Amino acid sequence: MASRIPLPVPSGDHILRREAFLVLFCAAFAAAVFLLWSWFDYAIIPELPEESRRPLVIFKDILGPFLTAYVAARLYSSMVRSYLWQLQGHRHLLAHILDTSADGIVSLDPEDRITTWNHGAEQIFGYLADEVIGTRADRLFPDEVDPNEELEQLRETVRKEGAVRTHYGIRMTKDGRRIRTEVSTTALRDDRGVYAGRASIFRDVTERDRLRDELAHRESLAAIGEMAAAVAHEIKNPLAGIAGAVKMIGRAFPPEDPRSEVVEEVQDQVRRLDRTIREMLTFARSTTPRLTTFDLNEFLGRMMRVLGEEPCLKVHELSMDVPDDLRVFADPQLLENILVNLLLNAGQAFERPGGTIALRARNTADGTLISIRDSGPGIPDDVLPLLFKPFFTTRTRGTGLGLTIVRKFIGLMGGTVEVETGAGKGTTFRLRLPHAASRAPEQYTHAPKPE
Repeated sequence: MASRIPLPVPSGDHILRREAFLVLFCAAFAAAVFLLWSWFDYAIIPELPEESRRPLVIFKDILGPFLTAYVAARLYSSMVRSYLWQLQGHRHLLAHILDTSADGIVSLDPEDRITTWNHGAEQIFGYLADEVIGTRADRLFPDEVDPNEELEQLRETVRKEGAVRTHYGIRMTKDGRRIRTEVSTTALRDDRGVYAGRASIFRDVTERDRLRDELAHRESLAAIGEMAAAVAHEIKNPLAGIAGAVKMIGRAFPPEDPRSEVVEEVQDQVRRLDRTIREMLTFARSTTPRLTTFDLNEFLGRMMRVLGEEPCLKVHELSMDVPDDLRVFADPQLLENILVNLLLNAGQAFERPGGTIALRARNTADGTLISIRDSGPGIPDDVLPLLFKPFFTTRTRGTGLGLTIVRKFIGLMGGTVEVETGAGKGTTFRLRLPHAASRAPEQYTHAPKPE
């Protein structure tokens, strides 16, 4: 595998320097031979007999062209070797760039066996190169996807068209995660133009698509909120008039008149509609928390006395465990709305009277912890992921906005909400609110009151 450290491209200058030295040496040797021969031809050869002079002349005629040809050959050889050295360096650098790319770069042979596997592919899929090279690419597909069909279709398209610019697919990582990939594929051909496989560039777009879907979901919720606010506003005033008119009609009938039961049912349905309208307006309206510090024990005691008369709560055992000196930093109205929603939900979760609902609060190192636990049937596993989604409800008379409002309000106050549940084990909601000291001043409208 290529080195992870960027390597410079070799220039081949040292080859040129060595070859230049050899050329200069040959040139100097040729010049020395020429000077020596000139002296020899002037001083020695005239004294030699004719038969001894002829071989020396032939040697001189051969040595000159030989030295010239040798110098030219060495010069050409040095240029070629320098070019090959630089070409090797460029190939080395290119291989290094491909290997260390953040995108996964994988090549397959015509039988869809993996032939190369870069560092980016290791990061995306979790497999090391030694684990996958030589194996078929279908190991990267999840069980619900037919790899043969997809690979064959991709292979034929690339063979005919030369490339597939962008296509998406679901792949499986070594640790069993399903990821969504964006892939670009090009054909590989040999020197004769024969198809020799293909190279693919993978990019993990799972998180990008999740954020895009989440953004689209938020935009749709914003549109729903605007529509809900408009509809609720149009219904609110006529509904108040209907409620007043029905109340006056009900006064005209004595209690024993059967028509009074009908009027009472109409009033109950009007109250239900009014509650739904208020929840829709609460969900859609922009809210700025007005945070302050107050006595939680007194606040909860007053609220529990009022809620204790609710029909869905008075048939169960309510208990409260809150220290006398516990103070909390929150918006009282938002916190009351949250707790009322959770307590009413707890009361309505029971199939029969006689359950227990316990409210408990404690100070912790990072804030105030408020928990509401019921001994009801618990929340099914398939419902739990949908619990805080707007308009989702398992009750016929609910709007599905109560827990959505809970999460919205606790978030506005800088807190969190957690759920612990199980079939037959009851349900516990835990609210965590940070201390005033951990808030930035711009996080609240009113500064906390002095203790």
